[in-house]
Formats: sequence, C-alpha cells, structure tokens
Amino acid sequence: MKHIVVMSDMKAADIRPPALLSRFRQVSIAESEVFFDHARLIDVDCPACDSRDKSEAFSKNGFSYAQCAECASVYVSPRPSDQDLTNYYENSQAGKYRDFMSHETADARRLHVLRSRMAWVGRIYDETGNTAARSCADIGTAHPFVMDEIRRLQLFDHLYSVNPAFDLDHDSDAREVTAQDPPLESLGAVTAFEQLEHQFSPQDFLKTVYDMLAEEGIFFLTTRTISGFDLQVLWDRTPYIFVPEHLNLLSIEGITQMLENAGFRLLELSTPGQLDVELVLRAKSEDSSIELPRFAKYFLDQRGIETHSDFQSFLQKNRLSSHVRIAAQKG
Repeated sequence: MKHIVVMSDMKAADIRPPALLSRFRQVSIAESEVFFDHARLIDVDCPACDSRDKSEAFSKNGFSYAQCAECASVYVSPRPSDQDLTNYYENSQAGKYRDFMSHETADARRLHVLRSRMAWVGRIYDETGNTAARSCADIGTAHPFVMDEIRRLQLFDHLYSVNPAFDLDHDSDAREVTAQDPPLESLGAVTAFEQLEHQFSPQDFLKTVYDMLAEEGIFFLTTRTISGFDLQVLWDRTPYIFVPEHLNLLSIEGITQMLENAGFRLLELSTPGQLDVELVLRAKSEDSSIELPRFAKYFLDQRGIETHSDFQSFLQKNRLSSHVRIAAQKG
C-alpha cells in the first residue's frame, strides 16, 4: 500500500479564509441548537470498528465526543439522526453558508487542492482501475468545477453528481453531468471529498459506495483523521471542529479496518496534509488560553520555519497529518 508526501506553498488562508471560517462556525453552532433536539439524539458505537468500549473524549458546544478504546477513533455520541442531519443540510442557514463559502473559495481550492487531487485520481485509475467501466460519480459535489476537473482527465464517458450543492440544470460548467441519487452501479470510480466526517453511519456510506462500483472500481476519498498532529495537540480546543460538520474523526487504524471490513483493498492511504503546524500556530495566536504540550510549545516557539517545514514532512511520511486521502479498490 502506497503513501505519498506532497509539498507546496499553500497556506491555510488560501482555502480557509479566517473570516469566512469563523462565520461558518458561528452559524453552524447557532443552527445546530435550532435543528437538533437533544432528546432525539442517538447513542452509537464506534463508527469505524463497532466497539462499544469507549470513554469520554471531550465536549464541544453541547455535544459529547467519545473515544473508542479499540481503534482510538473519536466520534459524536449521542448524535443527530440521519433524517435530522439531512433536514439540517437542506434547510439550515449553515447549509446555505456552507455552499456560499464553497463558492467564495472555489478558485483557490481549484488551484491549490483540486488539480493535484485529480492528477492523483487519474494516475491511480490509469495504473490499476477497471478502464472498461468508463463512468464516475462524485458524492456531495461542492462546486461545478469539481466535475469540470474530472472531465479533464478524459477517463470517463459518463459523469454523475450525487447530492450536488448547486443546480446542475442552471450551471453551464456542469454540462454533460447527470444528477442522480443511488442506486447507481457498475461505476469505474466514485469520489467523495470531505464527506465521511459528517455521515451518520460511515459504514452504511461505504456499503452504498461499494454497491455503486464495478469490480475493481476505485473509491477515492478524503477526510480528517484524529491521528493527525494538529487535532492531537489541540484536542477539544481545535477551533475548526464542530457538530454536525465533524461527527466522525476516525483514526488511521479505524479507517483501515472499516474499509477492509467493507470489502475494499487499500491501494493508497496517505496523509499529505500541509497545514498541521500552521493550524496549531494560528489557533494558539488567536486564543492565548490554549495550553500546548511542552514539546509542541518549545518546538513551535523556539524553532523556525525550516524546522517547521521539516516536521510537516515527517508528519506526512508517517501518516500523522490530519488530512487523509485514500484510494480503495473493490474486490
């Protein structure tokens, strides 16, 4: 199984402008109080490995995060139902602001994130994909340029968007793309970027994807992992983690077990994140009450940008960044 190191000059502000992210967090927290009745929340076992053995990790904005004793994944329990989550994303102001923020950062994400991501998709599909199954679906398409970049690969004859955050019929960039919910089947590839973390049941989500794929079809996904440096260091003080955007912060071990149990073979599991060190520095600068572990404080305060960059490379090489990308093959 491969893992990849990626370096560039990307900064957090390029793809997560602080003002937009802060406003999104505020709206999400306020709307969660309106849309989620705590009396209706559902207690769940570990979404990665099904273990019932858990301990309290921390609380944020009235929701409890548990940590699995078996795989160390962190997850919200009790949590809103699948139906309540759907209602929230379709009707809340936070859902609308999420779409607005996606459009506002579209150009930066296309430049700094999506083009390299699609080069990754194209390379792996060319090397190991079922090239006879020339169709691809993207789940939770955030912007029409996602489909445009998939089309540029020239690997697929048919493109589908599942639960797009825009109107395909009125967006010229989305031509030749079909909006369709499952059941889809016999697809060569399925992509799901930043979707796993807010699924009520990640295991059900994987089963749906598995059924959509042809034999040897490939599932490409990205998500956050609690195994990452910034989340481990900041923990409950992480400012960009909140419900319901982050119900599932699964560990690398939990993600691996969950995919294999679902019938996938891992082709690549990498943590090519470039922002862990910067995100910890920013969080500390914005909130002086955050107490960092002694090593982290010394390393961040006393060493310079070259050491910080070298350490970020170490995190990537050892799957210790919080941004994870995975290519997993059916069968």
